[in-house]
Amino acid sequence: MKKRPAQDQLLTTLISAARAHHEFQTNILGGGRHAQWAGWYAAYVLGRLGDFTTPSQLTRWLEEVTEEKGWFKSAAAHIALKITDN
Repeated sequence: MKKRPAQDQLLTTLISAARAHHEFQTNILGGGRHAQWAGWYAAYVLGRLGDFTTPSQLTRWLEEVTEEKGWFKSAAAHIALKITDN
């Protein structure tokens, strides 16, 4: 495992992942909903920040965040907490 990213790095990368995922949904899925969005985000984040956790674990953590308003901040905080606990 690599060095743990800071919460602000996680936030920036999650926002970047959302932009890339939106493009993917629009251009590849024709605007359809992507059921495995969390795995897609996990692959993107780990590709940018290194393997600070496993893809399956990061996917699970992303799926645990249910807050809709401020989701990116909540997700970054949740992941930062989880990687500190491990």
